[in-house]
Amino acid sequence: MLLVTGITGLTGRFLFGEFKRQSKVGDLRCLIRNSSDLSWMGDVIPDFCYGDVSDIKDLARCMEGVKGIIHLVNIRHSPQVIEACRQTGVKRVIFVNTTGMYSKYQAYSGLYRQLEERILASGLEYTIIRPTMIYGNHLDKNIHKLVKLMERLPVFPVVGDGSSLMQPIYAADLAKVIYQAYVSEKAVGNDYNVAGREPVSYIDLLKEIANALGRKPLFFHVPYSLALLAGRLGDFIPNGLVNLERIQRLSEDKAFDYSKARDELSYNPVPFREGIGLEVRSLKKVGLI
Repeated sequence: MLLVTGITGLTGRFLFGEFKRQSKVGDLRCLIRNSSDLSWMGDVIPDFCYGDVSDIKDLARCMEGVKGIIHLVNIRHSPQVIEACRQTGVKRVIFVNTTGMYSKYQAYSGLYRQLEERILASGLEYTIIRPTMIYGNHLDKNIHKLVKLMERLPVFPVVGDGSSLMQPIYAADLAKVIYQAYVSEKAVGNDYNVAGREPVSYIDLLKEIANALGRKPLFFHVPYSLALLAGRLGDFIPNGLVNLERIQRLSEDKAFDYSKARDELSYNPVPFREGIGLEVRSLKKVGLI
């Protein structure tokens, strides 16, 4: 039995689909809240354990009889997972972190690095997976917002010259590599950066979104200094779209080498053009565009 945290989130839903595709849903126990929406699972459902991932007692209770854990929920809860493993004797854990730990602008990058050090010192049979920005449906935190804006606006702003590189990962690809890490002995004691097929500039990413929507917006470039001002205002007036950290991160390249995952876990991600087409279809299906 394998315990999964965060099954109802973006990555979790795609991971559930991967286990379903592999006919392994019966291997899963999922830690969920009483209020969790499970309607999307269909007729094939796993074992459920109700609790809070931040509560060590809940984690330890849900770990009874399991041989491993896939921890999808924010890496900031990894200390609780480590302690619950210590109490229950569970050794095998796959932690999902983020390549944001390498950013000089990500607010929690230092904390994420410290948490990884604790994982390495934990004595667990760990694997750490670090995805880039994840997209795939209405649950992603960034790309689907750009899609919705692009669908509405005839004129679209671009911060700076739009040349910074991005390499978003389609959630189905992330789910596949997590599954492969779970079944592969090579993954034990290893860490992997995972990303989309190839880096794309921010302006090209926006153009691919426009193509997927069948639109031809006019792109206009906003000076970086002016965008920074808008980001600072966004910190004072939260709006879900713009804040200082997001603007600053648009100025740095976010491209990563995933050859280790390719060689050891057969990782083979789709290009952004293909992934964004799938996301647009998903958003249309649920009526968001």
